[in-house]
Amino acid sequence: MRTRRPGTVVVAVVAVVLAVVGFAGGALLAGLLDEEPRALATAAPVPAVSPSYPADPPAEVVADPDTPALEPGVRTRPVEIAVAPYGLRLPVPVGWTRSDSQLGEWKWFPPDQPTDNAFFLRVRLIGGTQTRSSALQQRLDDLGGASSVEDLVVESRDEAGFTATYVLDRYRRVAMERFLSVDGDTAYAAIALVGRERDRRGMADLVERIVRGATTS
Repeated sequence: MRTRRPGTVVVAVVAVVLAVVGFAGGALLAGLLDEEPRALATAAPVPAVSPSYPADPPAEVVADPDTPALEPGVRTRPVEIAVAPYGLRLPVPVGWTRSDSQLGEWKWFPPDQPTDNAFFLRVRLIGGTQTRSSALQQRLDDLGGASSVEDLVVESRDEAGFTATYVLDRYRRVAMERFLSVDGDTAYAAIALVGRERDRRGMADLVERIVRGATTS
């Protein structure tokens, strides 16, 4: 009787296993090759959305006082404020009433004007060694930072001054402010006319005439 060796059985079993595995692997590979290519997943772009910020409500504006507009060419007279060597001589409109509002500042109002919401002249002395440019910028910063001032718009600006509009106490104001200097650099005084839109022509005429006529005393 022929006896089988154990090694022969083991070899046969391994061969069968390898054949089965090879068949299954081939079938799996064939299945993968037969499938349609799959697209890789990508993130679709999301439309950008602008962040929402709370907007300040528009400034409330009431009608201007119905008094006559400031016209160009009003007559002026010379006045002197403060004392030498820090005094200032300048022309102011005839008939306007002077008000010493605070130390180092003077205002003039036209006659029969019920409030200061029409137009007025303001002159302020500037002490120290502040330059015109820094005095101008400080004035704009003060206006922009004032809680009572709304909707500030600087229309024009140069080394000598600025023209701006803003809302104060619900009235739309036009401000023309000029800065005087003795040496061309150091600020000495600020001359401002504040009024309504209807006063603009008269304000532009008057403020330039005052600046041209101002001298130290």
